[in-house]
Amino acid sequence: MSSSHNGYLEVIAGPMFCGKTEELIRLIKRATIGRKKIQVFKHKIDQRYGHDHNLHSHAGIKFKSELVGTAAEIRRKIKSATQIVAIDEAQWFGEELVEVINQLLAKGKYVIVAGLAVTFDRQPFTPIPTLMAMADRVNKLSAICSICGHDAVFHKRVAKKGPAVDALVADPGFVSKLDHTVFQARCRKCFEK
Repeated sequence: MSSSHNGYLEVIAGPMFCGKTEELIRLIKRATIGRKKIQVFKHKIDQRYGHDHNLHSHAGIKFKSELVGTAAEIRRKIKSATQIVAIDEAQWFGEELVEVINQLLAKGKYVIVAGLAVTFDRQPFTPIPTLMAMADRVNKLSAICSICGHDAVFHKRVAKKGPAVDALVADPGFVSKLDHTVFQARCRKCFEK
């Protein structure tokens, strides 16, 4: 983990089921061992594991965080002594997050962001591509293709109906407990299957 008085942006990106949150938690735990002052945020619509304040990885690892509804709320909650700001599921904050992160970087903060690089139909998922272009370091992860077992850089919605899909269609901001019955990691070749 690099340190800079000029700010530093690290982005962890990839498809669903690739371990983005797990990698974010790993970096946060390392910083905690190094006695850094850290603030961790997740969007309040991320209710996959209930309404608690923890980041949760699919592997069952968790870490305490603050729930926020907007990027502006992150900016308001930052304490002056905070050295590292970690943000999970950053795609839910939209383009507004880019300016907030620029402000944090200008204050010399180390910012770690994890989020989906693309949507379930392989379109860039704002603001992650922009943040990847701005980043000092990008860690682009891949999942395992649920069809062939090769590296998967995409995820695909495979359920046509059901509560989670209905909720996503009715309200794209709603995040329920999404599992492999609704979305699957897919490689480029198997995405069309």
